[in-house]
Amino acid sequence: MEAITTALMLLISINTHEIILQANDAPVFVYQYNDVPRKPYLKEWYTPNGVNILRDAPHDHKHHHGMMFAIAVDGVNYWEESEVGGYQIHEAISDVRVTSDTDNLGAGFEERLIWHGPESSESVVEENRSIRHSPLSNKAVSLLTWQSALKASPENKNDTVKISGAIYYGLGMRFPEFMDKVGTFFMADDKTGEFEDGPHTLAESSWCAYTVENDETPVTIAMFNCPDNPRPALWFTMLQPFSYLAATLDLSREPMELKNGEKLSLCYGIAAWDTIVDKSEIELLYTAWLNSLKK
Repeated sequence: MEAITTALMLLISINTHEIILQANDAPVFVYQYNDVPRKPYLKEWYTPNGVNILRDAPHDHKHHHGMMFAIAVDGVNYWEESEVGGYQIHEAISDVRVTSDTDNLGAGFEERLIWHGPESSESVVEENRSIRHSPLSNKAVSLLTWQSALKASPENKNDTVKISGAIYYGLGMRFPEFMDKVGTFFMADDKTGEFEDGPHTLAESSWCAYTVENDETPVTIAMFNCPDNPRPALWFTMLQPFSYLAATLDLSREPMELKNGEKLSLCYGIAAWDTIVDKSEIELLYTAWLNSLKK
């Protein structure tokens, strides 16, 4: 199945296990939805200059898959992919389309997933996931919007499900080796509640960025929080023994309960530049991204 855009500027192709987005024959992202150990994930994502800034299943943490979303539900771990962990099962792809915003094009898809426990065919929660290449993307920046909406499965026999997890559970990014241990994290000026947990730092802010001053491939990555999320993002950052960035809900300190019939809706933006950008430029894109969500 293929969706071809105006003037073939963007092409979404879907095979038996991947969704691939290209812009003028150059890769934009690769999403792996089948043939996965435990969960679908964004396997590759490229800057405008064609630098892939995601790393899949490194030797030190095989369960780290590019950009991935996982938490714990009713005590079942969907992050580490252990023997007692759960499975995010792909159900269907829908709404594969290209969108136009004035002269700019965006593209993306939606996916339905069922979260199962380790030994049972009964589902725990259901997720509707959306990944969109934003029309705000251009020759200077690549911009994604990731949305996940979770609700208790109709098979759930309890009134609520408990949402919990370690300090890094949420939407996480594992970077390639050239970005490891050499970059700098910084956040918006509204940073609050900063604390350290060993080599990790956590803080609440509207966005968090990571820069790598590499002579050949300088990169800036920023993750944006949507104010409509049920909680402000608590950003998990780590430089050693490898670099990692995650948007979390502070579930290790404050677990959540999701009642039957309720929905947990999350929305994040992720931007990538082929240069070092400052707070003011990130703030401009963050504002534009927020405005684009209202359209």
